[in-house]
Amino acid sequence: MNKINNLRKYKDYLIYVFIGFFFIICLFFLKDFGVTLDDEIYYLNGLNTYNYVKNFLLGVTNSEINVDVYRDKLKEWPIIFEFFLVFLSEVFGIKPINKIYLFSHQINFFIFCLSLIFFYKLINKRYNNFLFSFISIIFIILSPRIFGESFFNSRDIFFMSLFIFYIYFGYILLEKKNIKNIIIFSIFTALLLNTKILGLIPILLFLFFYIYNFLNTSKKISKEKNIIYLFILCTVISIYVLWPYLWNNPIVNLYLAFKNILEVHENLLVINLYFGNYIQSDLMPWHYRIVWFFITTPLIIILLFLIGSIFQCTKIPEILSKTLNKNYNMNTSQFFDLYLFFCLIFTFLTIAELNTSKFGGWRHLYFLYPIVIYFTIFGLSFLQDKFNKKYFVIISLLIFINMTYNILWMFKNHPNQYLYFNNLKKNYFVKNFDLDWWGLSHKSVLDHILKNDNSDKINVYAKGFTSLRNTYLFLSEENKSRIVLSEMSKADYIIDNKMKRVRDYKDLNYKEFLKFYVVEVDDQPITEVYKRINKF
Repeated sequence: MNKINNLRKYKDYLIYVFIGFFFIICLFFLKDFGVTLDDEIYYLNGLNTYNYVKNFLLGVTNSEINVDVYRDKLKEWPIIFEFFLVFLSEVFGIKPINKIYLFSHQINFFIFCLSLIFFYKLINKRYNNFLFSFISIIFIILSPRIFGESFFNSRDIFFMSLFIFYIYFGYILLEKKNIKNIIIFSIFTALLLNTKILGLIPILLFLFFYIYNFLNTSKKISKEKNIIYLFILCTVISIYVLWPYLWNNPIVNLYLAFKNILEVHENLLVINLYFGNYIQSDLMPWHYRIVWFFITTPLIIILLFLIGSIFQCTKIPEILSKTLNKNYNMNTSQFFDLYLFFCLIFTFLTIAELNTSKFGGWRHLYFLYPIVIYFTIFGLSFLQDKFNKKYFVIISLLIFINMTYNILWMFKNHPNQYLYFNNLKKNYFVKNFDLDWWGLSHKSVLDHILKNDNSDKINVYAKGFTSLRNTYLFLSEENKSRIVLSEMSKADYIIDNKMKRVRDYKDLNYKEFLKFYVVEVDDQPITEVYKRINKF
């Protein structure tokens, strides 16, 4: 037994070293990614929250930062990540905004890598298979969109990471119900809800299945009731402590927070390119996010996920019929198989039916991707049991080929991995769907202009939906002194990141401009730069 435990620890250490090495290597590439349109917004909200907390704790009553100002600036949901970003920036004395942006990306990527460890541990607990557990984190790392956005998407990737922590400690709680595990799980429950409103769905579903499973057995009803009561109490306390907006007036401000987030998503209107048509975000069809999932996820993962999901569907009636027996409790694995399956389905159905704006692909549902991988491994396990070694070797070879292709693609298209489309119909996708939503390609554009234009002052204008201003702030002080964010009429260079695919330059004196530089992904332009002729 000791030898087996030592072997498991050895394998665990290998994973820890692998992820640590992965983190260190990727840090060298972090600066290649630019900044997004949202970076400044999130930072300013985090700063506002930090100032509010500081003044609240100091007992400042006549402060410029009060709850009303805070409420006015908080147009979305709690910003726990941004608060700690500002807090840590103050602690470590990180002041220039470009360094704060970089620090934000470092923190986000670190948390992402840390969550990979816990996802490995979760899969290993479920399947007790080192190879499957290792493959699960490889699938996540080699999903180009997830990998690319892990460097800068501090909202959706951070939420996904929190969800991994949440389900892992939920699994631990089911294995061993003690006060320590209840408190830890409650904290991550609060963090999940304090990050996005979508956290409500997995939280309520977990509570539902817990009650359904364990309170169905009369022998344990008293003990299980106490666990639920303690969990709810710890969660409520954690939500209150971790959400400064509630400190002044918990009930009213909680209502206002829900009201704000719903209003934002109902009123936020964005023009999307979807199947070659420009559609306003509030008019987008229900299948928008589902389609985006299927066209931006590696094909081998989709195939295995579908196999795993179908196989799980066949097991659900059996599990549910057993639970109707008062003397039957699902084990932890059965509980999680059922819980995660319904969490995936119910979330997609809920989001499809909600009257909210749909934009940005399926990034708002990235937190479901660990569930996708969970059932991908489920599918892989099914194939291993179903076929003999010869056929499973062939399947493994196909997986290896697909993942190798992803590696090569990611190297070739660095740092634009977040613009990946799978091979199902790639040429069609890159022409008929939105590309550089985040505007990160502005970084390589400005770098190219600075390198090839020796002028002391360079006037730059970005057309359409853009993060140029934040990208400018990301530059060194020397380069900032050379770049001038100007009006279109005075611009030496005009940048179009093709977010809206604006190819009509009638408002420009086209005779005065020539195409200067193009950023491409899969041989398709994602950003075009036009240079005024008299600059030559």
